[in-house]
Amino acid sequence: MTAAQRRNALEGEAFEYAEAKARAGFWSREESLVRARKEIASTVGTSPAKRGHEFFVAVDDAGRRIGWAWFGPVPGSKGARGKRWLFQIVVDDALRGKGYGRGLLQAVERRLLKAGVTWLHLNVFRWNTVAVALYESSGYEVVSHSEKNLEMRKRLRPE
Repeated sequence: MTAAQRRNALEGEAFEYAEAKARAGFWSREESLVRARKEIASTVGTSPAKRGHEFFVAVDDAGRRIGWAWFGPVPGSKGARGKRWLFQIVVDDALRGKGYGRGLLQAVERRLLKAGVTWLHLNVFRWNTVAVALYESSGYEVVSHSEKNLEMRKRLRPE
């Protein structure tokens, strides 16, 4: 993903994240976009790759864009080598429901497995039933939960 593509993806992510946090009651609607932008900026910094973040545009066999993914260090961790966090996986609206999300998730898992990652963690809001079903059917287990969200993880490499 180019720097310009990353900026556009993260701006879209800020809007989606702000809406989700407001819907969940964590932030007010008035403050949510500012807080989302600030949180994302503090997570990726000015040099995302130096912080261990990776961003990818997903394409199909014909080279057509289908979506994008972002993963990096587990939030709050001090560089745990065997763990990564899936911050976002997005299939473009017109292509949803065709199996691309599963394919994109599998591609992320294969890349991380090659990099020596053992665990992939993520957070998903409970009302995102399509995503929850995807993660459950892909072997993710619930690590912790609240009324509004689930933290899930999957072991990518055997013990």
